[in-house]
Formats: sequence, C-alpha cells, structure tokens
Amino acid sequence: MNLPTSSDPFVSLVDRASPAIVRVDAPRQGGATGLLWSDDGLVVTAHHALCRDEPLSVTLGSDAEPRPARLLGRDPATDLAVLRIEAAEPASDPESEAAEPEVLAAPTWREAESVRVGELGLALARPGRTVRAALGLVAVVGESLRTPAGRSLTPYVELDRTLPRGFSVAPLLDLQGQVLGLATAGLAPHATVLLTAGVVRPVIDAIVAHGRVPQAFLGVGVSPARLPAELRDQLGQSHALAVVGLAEGGPAATAGLLVGDLILAVADTPVRSPAGLRARLADRIGQPVALRLLRGGQTTELEITAGERR
Repeated sequence: MNLPTSSDPFVSLVDRASPAIVRVDAPRQGGATGLLWSDDGLVVTAHHALCRDEPLSVTLGSDAEPRPARLLGRDPATDLAVLRIEAAEPASDPESEAAEPEVLAAPTWREAESVRVGELGLALARPGRTVRAALGLVAVVGESLRTPAGRSLTPYVELDRTLPRGFSVAPLLDLQGQVLGLATAGLAPHATVLLTAGVVRPVIDAIVAHGRVPQAFLGVGVSPARLPAELRDQLGQSHALAVVGLAEGGPAATAGLLVGDLILAVADTPVRSPAGLRARLADRIGQPVALRLLRGGQTTELEITAGERR
C-alpha cells in the first residue's frame, strides 16, 4: 500500500489543483465553492448555495479579482448549478499593451467505473479567498441510488465522513490530481455522497443545451393509499397510489388512466409514494411506462408514454 510518507504530496496536489477551485459569490450570502468544469469558463457549484440568479461573480484565485458570471441553469435533483464566467473586459486605453489571454485549465476526471472502495482523496473548497482541504476515503461503491427527486446516481459512491462547512459540491481528487467526484450532502440520509463523472456530465450537458435538466411528466395527481387487508395479502403489498387528478390532455389522461384508479407498480416495481413514482419516471421522457393498476377490484395493465414537464 503506497501511502504518502509525508505531507508533501498533499501540498503539491493543492498547489496544482487550486487554480481550478473557485469562489462563487452572490448578493447577501456567503461564498460557495465552485469547480472549473471546462477550459472555456464553465463552472459547476451547489444549487442550494445560490439564493438569487444574479448578479454572480467568480474568483479564480486568492489574489484574483472577482469576475462576473452568468447562471446557465440549475438541477435541484443533484444540487448542481452551472455558471459561465464572462469574458474579461478589453483594455480601455488603446495604447496600452494588450494583456496575455487568460488561460483556464479544468482538471481531468476519473470515470466512475474506476472508483474503488478504500481510495484516499483530498477534498478542496474555496468558500473564502483561500483554498481549504479535507481528507476523505471512499467508503461505499454501490450499484445505484435514486435521489428523493428521482435522479439515478450510478454508481452510488459514499465517503466515510461528513466534510466541513463550506465543502458543498467540493471536488474530491485522487493523489494524481484527477477528480473522483463532487461531494455533497442531502441526497442520501446521513451520508456524504460523491457525484461521479457519469452523473455530473449529463447534468451539465443538459443545462448548457437547454438551461435545465428535462423531467418526465405523466400529468397525474396521486395520493398514498393503504390497501385493505384482503388485497394486501393477495397483491403482496400494503400501499398504492390513488389517482386523484389528471391534467387535461396530458399523457395519463390520453392513455386512459382514470381518477380513482390505484397505481400498484411502475415497470413491475411497486410504488407507495409520490416520490417513488417520480423516481421511476425520472429518465423515461418519450418512453413507454408500464403501470399495473387496481381498477374496480381487478388488476389491469396500462402503458403511458411519458412526456416532458415544461
């Protein structure tokens, strides 16, 4: 096991990586950590840290001046927001020497499949003007996890500890300086979750392209319902979702779902809460969704093509 015999490798890692760790400022709130995602000025930060959309600024180093930034979009389901650093203003004096163009260098990311339990990493944050560091160990690598908002985290990676205040969406780097993922709390109970490249990349791509991450939509209002004892034994589940409303012209109404139907399962997976239904729909825009229903005391199947929430 090749653990560092001194702190020099960690100090060197901070020196190399710190230019990509930025401070994000918004009016009337403290600074938040951001990470330079691309060399053309995209920055990823914590959604919950930005109470207002503008004006925003990004500071690229401890001695740098804040630069204006524009919010491209947010994804509350992963607690991510994406900014673009505005281009530096040209010199106002035409006779002054032209400044060298600023070079931004985003760090490289490890692919999610290569992250292993037991890997040691260094989390870096810049909630103030200087960089802060904290050690973290990859404690769990699981197959997947659905967030409360329905987003799939594949694989599910958990750290061994809660990181200090100011480390929301802080990058965890391996000892070679590659990003293992972004550390965040709140997506799983009592755990610090690592958002790997396979989770972060499609979120950023969607926000850059659309200003949001598209969400599936059935156009149905539901409420949890407890099944009678005889049905619980017969169906092998205790709860279902009662359909209490339908959007006129929505996918569910068009497919023939009725108020009063009980939704037992989505794609053969039992559902017992509205959050569970959202989780099963999260990645299904434009795809057929198979529902198992209880209607008039009889089970039946219904297929609905999920639309996109606007």
